Amino acid sequence: MNEPMPGQPARLIQLVARFRPDVDGVGEAALNLGNALCREYGIRGGFLVYNPPRPEFVIAIDEDFPYMLERVSGTGAGPVNSSLDRMAASASTAPVLLLHYVPYGFSTQGTPVWLPGCLERFTRRGGRLITLFHELYALPGIFSRTLFTSWVQRRIFQRVLAASEFAFTSSEDFLSLIGKQYRGGHPARLIGICSNAGEPEHPRHLDERTRRLAVFGRFVTRRKLYANHLDSLERVVRHLGIEEVADIGPIEDAAWLEAHVARRLGRRLKRYGTLNVAAASQLLEDSVVGALAYPYLLRGKSGIFAAYQAHAMAILLFPADESREPGSWPLSAGEVLALPPQSSALRDRLQAAACAGHEHYVRNRSAHAMAETLLPALRAVGVAAGTGVGSRP
Repeated sequence: MNEPMPGQPARLIQLVARFRPDVDGVGEAALNLGNALCREYGIRGGFLVYNPPRPEFVIAIDEDFPYMLERVSGTGAGPVNSSLDRMAASASTAPVLLLHYVPYGFSTQGTPVWLPGCLERFTRRGGRLITLFHELYALPGIFSRTLFTSWVQRRIFQRVLAASEFAFTSSEDFLSLIGKQYRGGHPARLIGICSNAGEPEHPRHLDERTRRLAVFGRFVTRRKLYANHLDSLERVVRHLGIEEVADIGPIEDAAWLEAHVARRLGRRLKRYGTLNVAAASQLLEDSVVGALAYPYLLRGKSGIFAAYQAHAMAILLFPADESREPGSWPLSAGEVLALPPQSSALRDRLQAAACAGHEHYVRNRSAHAMAETLLPALRAVGVAAGTGVGSRP
């Protein structure tokens, strides 16, 4: 691990809605980012977690977990203020808070109206705030609960943004919206979200892997894929000669999965349930294709998309999206089915897509790339606080 310059560095605390033992993509991204910052730049810190852990889908925390981990002792502003005050009191320099903003993570309605006041109080007392916007706010829907909450969500977003000294987001669309409203004195920046299932150093060639297609992620995400695209998925499975469809993640409705998916895919479907990071990584690294139903323009914010890239898998993306560049590394079912089944042309296209996706990941989305993107902002707030955050000796 690199050491920072002599002297006490500013204390970096990452505020997340959920963290281990919960299975949570944002929490895993925060942990991987913290590991990279500590390992490569000597920036130490910890995690402040808003929600208590759920009783199911547990990923154990190692006994030798090397970071401070504190869980807020209640809901709303008071417990968060108390935690931030304790952290500020224990630091010799102004604390730095990296907020991972996900409105529905901090409120079931997506309206954490208490949060901006906490952040404004924190900065008034000398704290430095950097925000990574995983989400902004929901647009109003006529037949949706967001018809009544969208304007509140937008106002909360605006206040969080105004309190932030630096802002980052993983979506180009989000970046444009932030840029139109940001008055923090620094431009917002784009950042890729890293894999939440590990980063193998030397992923194998696809020809050396099991003929496996993986469907990985939260149950709601996997269910969306199966419910809307199972016909196309089944055709691709036959076309590629796939021997196993690996369903990886929590199973919240086993009866639905059995009735709507297992009966169609038969013995090819293998349900792995929730796996720890090492087991999930091992399985993905031995898979040829990863399938996902997700908007192409929001791919930068998906930890599942990143996991497929990190493991150099060919990515099968649903639905077909006209905004996707022709010949790009995420594949559509139509592209796959247009090539002769199990042909060298098909294998070459899958391998080219897998390599291009992995190269993009290493450059733009890895934990190392995330740390490098954040480093200038961390150094700027560290210098302003009278420290040398992350500076190399």
